[in-house]
Amino acid sequence: MTPQSLDDVAQSKGVLKALVTDLSGGLKEIIFPTSILPELCSTGVAYDGSSFQGINQINASDSILLGDPETLISVHESIADTEDPEFWIICSILNTDGKPHPNCARSKLLSLQKELASAWDGGAMMMGAEPEAFFVAKKEEVGFANGGNTNYFNPKDPKSFLIAEIARVLGAMEFEIERAHAEVGDEQFEINWRFDRAERTADRIQMYKLISHKVARNFDLDVTFLPKPYPTRNGSGMHCHLSVLNEKTNLFYSPDAEGHRYFSEKSRHFLAGILANSRALAAIANRTEASYARLVPGFEAPSVVAIGACNRSAACRIPAIADPALREKAIRAEFRYPDPLANPYLLGAGFVASGLEGIEKKTPFPGFCDQNLYALGLAELEKQKFDLLPRTLWESYKEFVAHKGLLLRLGKTMHTSYATLLLEEIDTCQSFANAESMRRHYFD
Repeated sequence: MTPQSLDDVAQSKGVLKALVTDLSGGLKEIIFPTSILPELCSTGVAYDGSSFQGINQINASDSILLGDPETLISVHESIADTEDPEFWIICSILNTDGKPHPNCARSKLLSLQKELASAWDGGAMMMGAEPEAFFVAKKEEVGFANGGNTNYFNPKDPKSFLIAEIARVLGAMEFEIERAHAEVGDEQFEINWRFDRAERTADRIQMYKLISHKVARNFDLDVTFLPKPYPTRNGSGMHCHLSVLNEKTNLFYSPDAEGHRYFSEKSRHFLAGILANSRALAAIANRTEASYARLVPGFEAPSVVAIGACNRSAACRIPAIADPALREKAIRAEFRYPDPLANPYLLGAGFVASGLEGIEKKTPFPGFCDQNLYALGLAELEKQKFDLLPRTLWESYKEFVAHKGLLLRLGKTMHTSYATLLLEEIDTCQSFANAESMRRHYFD
């Protein structure tokens, strides 16, 4: 919105919801009158950060929320909580001295984007996201319901009207919708919108999830973004399409790199850096115990660290581009292992940090893999020297803690705080034994 629009909103006598993401990826809101908007976007507003995961301790709880005017949006009346005008705005977190909070992942992503611009011709990492989810009954016992995988692009899906309604509301709230469809799993769906700078895509991921919940609840349903809510259905991923653009061009593209599928030399180092760090990045991309029920070798979610053209069995795919004339604009890489519970700002920061490391170290590009990696057993994968993503959150945690590159670029405070959250997740969930393991061994 324009500065004039900010003034109009401030004088609207409506409701303003400041949306902020904690370090775990949880979205929080603080409700203000719209008259607070100029202050929120200039000096910021103090709040208690000790109630937000991974932000502050109780003995140093105060922080400042700073609204980003670019994210201010009018809420569609169908999901507004009052009859008065309602607006949402995304906030970053500052310390009381006005500097970015060391555990604010949004601030970290913005900082790393500046570092990327300095290192690579003014470029910014762009990201398109494909978060998948399931419609659920409000009282459904997630994890135990049956169902299959017969729903992909199903025109007779009884929830098609609800997919269309979510897409309609998103469109009314300034999302540039590209497609919406039923996904493979019964009751599963996916809605895609136009890519943008990584921080703006992360903003929209957080808004998208909130909007999806609110629309579904209008029909006495809800949605779950759990990576693997049902053992008999495909899991829900959040594929991330990455490229680096400056004001003039897509820096992933080089007309002289036909032998490398037109990926420029720096882009190959950038992608090689992400691939080399993927086992540690899994702690960010797949942050819950439930995430690893989806990442099973040989099943639908790719768990082999490789990059392939049009190869959905690899952790990274190069999507096909139908019109060669669009190659320069559309060339990109799709990382397929993240899931929708990832903190999208921290995920973007992890991608940029790893890509920068790849550029600095000139990490060798592994080449494009055209094998069906699902068909290879563990012995053959090991023989061909493929890395697998971690099989458990504990394994990811150990990779993350030991990773010096992520420690350097995320900063010690954020790196340590996030590792603590991972360990809390592991320790809390471990005592709740896997349901199938319990069933198998109950009477042993």
